[in-house]
Amino acid sequence: MNCNLPKITYPTLRTLLLLKIYEGICQKTDVDVENPLVMHSKFGIERSNFKRFQQLSVPKQVRNQTAIALYHSSIALQIGAGSTQITQQIAGQIIDFFRSSPFDSAKAEIEKRLLRNLTVRATEAGQLEFEFGAIAISAWLQVVLQHCSSQALERQSNAASAQTLSKNPEIFFCQYSYARCAALLRLVDSQPLISQETIWLRDGKLLLHQERSLTAQIVTTLDTWEEAAALKSAIALSQAFQAFYQNCQIVKYDTIDREIAQCRLALVMITHWLLKQLLEQGLGVLAPETL
Repeated sequence: MNCNLPKITYPTLRTLLLLKIYEGICQKTDVDVENPLVMHSKFGIERSNFKRFQQLSVPKQVRNQTAIALYHSSIALQIGAGSTQITQQIAGQIIDFFRSSPFDSAKAEIEKRLLRNLTVRATEAGQLEFEFGAIAISAWLQVVLQHCSSQALERQSNAASAQTLSKNPEIFFCQYSYARCAALLRLVDSQPLISQETIWLRDGKLLLHQERSLTAQIVTTLDTWEEAAALKSAIALSQAFQAFYQNCQIVKYDTIDREIAQCRLALVMITHWLLKQLLEQGLGVLAPETL
C-alpha cells in the first residue's frame, strides 16, 4: 500500500461501485433482519465484515475500444456458490437496486451525477457489468481537474543536475514524462486555454477519441491509488501519456478544435499532478519541472 500518497478525497469510480454493490446486497427486509437471500448463502455477509466483502467483490476495470470506465464484478457468482438460480437472484437484486434506489439527499452531488449515468447489466456468465457513460465521465474528470488545479504548486524552472535525477531507468522515464507535462503546461501559461469549466462533451458525446487510453489509465491510477505500488502506477501512467503525446496535437491548438485542445491540456494537467504525487510522495524522488 502506498501509505505516503495523499488521500484522494473525491470518489474513485471503483470505490463508488463497491459501496453501492454492498448496499444492494445488504438491503434489509425489515429493521432487524438482513436480506435472507444473502444471509442464507455460503458467503453470508454482515456489515461488520466489510473487508471480506471487498475481497469478494471489488469491481475490476475492463479495457476495451469503446468504453473508458467499464467494470466487471463476480460477486453474484461468488455468493451464489455454484447455484445458477441464486446467482441470477443476487445479480437481479443488485441490478434492481442500482436502477431503482432513491438518491440520498445528503449524498455528494458528484456521486449522484455519476450514478445517474451508469449502465448496469449481467452477462450470460453471471458477471455484473457496470459502464459509466459520457456524462458521468465528463463530470468526474472535471472534479479531478479542479482538484489538481487547486492543489498544484506554482511551477518553477529548476535546472536538474545529474544528482537530482534517478539512475533507475524506470524512475527516470517517469521523471521525464513529468517534465514533459510541465513543459507543455508552460507553453500555454500565457494563454487562457484551460477554462474553469472544461467542455468535455459535444452533442452528448465525449470529445475524447485518441485520448481514451490516457483517460482510462487516469481512471485506473486513481482506482488503485491506495494499493498499487507507486512505481508500477507511475510507469503505466507515463506510458499512456507518452502514447498520447505522440498521437495527439497538443500545443499548436490554433490548428485544431479549441475545445478538443482544452480537453487535451486538461488531461496533461491531471497527469502532471498525479505523477508529481507518485514521484515525490510515493517514491521519494524529485519531480523535475525541467530536464
